[in-house]
Formats: sequence, structure tokens, C-alpha cells
Amino acid sequence: MMRKIVMFLGAVFLLSTGVQAENTEYLITGTKPGFIHILDMKKQKVVRSHEIPNAGRTVFSFAPSPDGKIVYVLTNRMKSIVGLDIDTGEQVFRADFIKGDIRRQAFYAFDISRDGKELYVYQLSTRIMLSEYQQLPTRIAVYDTSSGLKAEPIRTFEAPRRIHMLMKSTDDKWLYALGFDIYKMNPQTGEIVETLPLRNWSLKNRSLPDVLDFWPLWDQTDIFSTPVYSVKTDKAADDPGAYKTGLMTLDLDTGKYEINDFEDTSVLIFSTVVSPTGKHAFGTYTQLTKIDLETHTLAGRIDQDHTYYAVNISADGKQVYVGGAACDVATYDPDTLTKTGQIFLPKGCGDQSTSSMRMIQRETLK
Repeated sequence: MMRKIVMFLGAVFLLSTGVQAENTEYLITGTKPGFIHILDMKKQKVVRSHEIPNAGRTVFSFAPSPDGKIVYVLTNRMKSIVGLDIDTGEQVFRADFIKGDIRRQAFYAFDISRDGKELYVYQLSTRIMLSEYQQLPTRIAVYDTSSGLKAEPIRTFEAPRRIHMLMKSTDDKWLYALGFDIYKMNPQTGEIVETLPLRNWSLKNRSLPDVLDFWPLWDQTDIFSTPVYSVKTDKAADDPGAYKTGLMTLDLDTGKYEINDFEDTSVLIFSTVVSPTGKHAFGTYTQLTKIDLETHTLAGRIDQDHTYYAVNISADGKQVYVGGAACDVATYDPDTLTKTGQIFLPKGCGDQSTSSMRMIQRETLK
């Protein structure tokens, strides 16, 4: 809803001033040994490639600024976050986590506030002693994005262990942390005001759920989604109907939270994205999967050329993108699941591995 309001007000301003701004949709991905790439998905080509300073040959999660001008990258073997100007590649922000005898790393989970002023970073901390390692409490560190190249946290608070995704609500009032369960937190104090059950769900005759997700893919809808795997304990172990794949969704605007089975488990899905139409979701790994969100059923599936880890979608819902793993990003028609395009990333690409694949809309890059 907030995204729609901002776009509407922007349109009113342009009409009132007579200024015509040309906007383009871009996809951001990253590759080893330490590059980000900006892809024009309409033209199906790479329009910018920037090297990440002191990347440690690694690229992980991304968080673009709300205006699409800066991308924040978890890099340097999860020991630093770097902010790069998308137009020029200039490093405008850097937070290095290791200080003195305390080693800190972030495991994928970080997000940016909706006003672009703060970064929220989940950190694992260990004190390195002469003959032992001392495990310190896990925490969320908050950084001011205007802090430059030697950023230090402006506040910290303890957080549950095993967090692998942070998500800011659209009104900026809440921070959701995905771990064993989903924790709704006060971003100022760290107070957990609500726990949405995942591992601790109360589904009858059902095993503990299995979730693996560290791909932030809610850019177009503000709905986070992920596959959930579980076993029906009232069925025999050799019964295919005992093994279920579901889809979990969390609306970052309304807070609505759901988990719905959609098939007996037949393939592995790494990540999913909800279409802006609200009717379907798409998932990827070795196959591209289409899920009907109204009937909670499998709507289609095709084999892909190779394994892809991340999936995203255009703002109008007319193109599905898959990337991660190797050195290309492929485009598919969401209705027919026909492959319509493929962009190969620049020479020197090691692979995309588990890097994020984010979408931005901004004034056209010149």
C-alpha cells in the first residue's frame, strides 16, 4: 500500500510541474569474486558492473535504498556491509564488524528502513581468547546510512539465535526476524511484541517444519514468501501423501501470516516470489514452479536449463526472473512458463552463488 501511495504522489507531482521523468526497472545481482551487476530487464542486458572494495571474494545479501540509488551489500565473508552508488560504483558506506578481540559476522540477515536512514544487521559475535572462543549473545546492530566509510552501530539489542532474514514493515514501525519462528520486534528497543509460530506451530499430526531461506524477494509486493516442508505423522512413511510442501507468506504491510500446503512433495524449491497480481507465486531450484494462491494448488512446472537459487518478478507481473547459482539470469513468461530471455553476466564471473536478486525502479541510468 505504501509503495502505491508513493508512486501516486510522484505521478501527481510530475503532472503538476510538467516534468517527465523516465523510469526503468532494473535487477541487481552479484557474482564472485566481488561484483554487483545492474541489469535492464526490458533491454535484456547488463548496464552497470561495479567491483566491491575489499570483498574477500564473496557476495551475499543485498538491500537497495528506497530511491534505487544505492545498494548495500553483505560481503567480505559476511564481515562487512558496503554501500555502493549504483550509477558510479563509488563506495559511500562501509561497516566492518570485527573490532579488537571480538569477531562478528552477519549470516545473510539485514534490511534497510523504509525511509532509507537505517540498516538493521543481525550479527553473531565471538570473543577470541588465548585458548578458547567465548560465544557472545546474538544481536541486531543498527547503523545510520549517512555514517560514511567507518560506520559504527548507533544502537544494538539482543535477538534470538538462528535468524536468517530481517524484514522491515512498510510503515517502518516493526522489524520481522525469521528464525525458528518469526519474531515481530520493536526496532528501537528490540522488544519482541509478537511471535508468529513456525517451528512451534500447532498443526495436528504434523512434524516440525523445515525452512531454508535467505533470499529477500519481496520488492514488488511487500509479501515475503518461502517454501515450507513437513511430514504428516498420521500417514505411513512410504506413503507419498505423507510429505507436504507448503507456502508461507508474510504481508509486510498488513502483518497477515499464512502457511498453506499446495502439493505432495515432489521437487525441491529454494526460494519463491509472490506475483503483483496476487494470484500466483513462483519458485525455483532445478524446476520453475507456479503456485495458485487462490486454490493452494500446483499450477505448473517446467525443467530449467540448470539449477537456479533465486526468483523474482517484474512490477507488472509479466516476466519471471531466475538467477543465482551460475552466471546467467533467465526470463520466463508467467502464463506459459516459456523461456523468453537469458542474460549472461560479464566475463570473469565465478558464480552468483546465494547472492540476492533485487528489483528497483528508478530514473533511467545514462
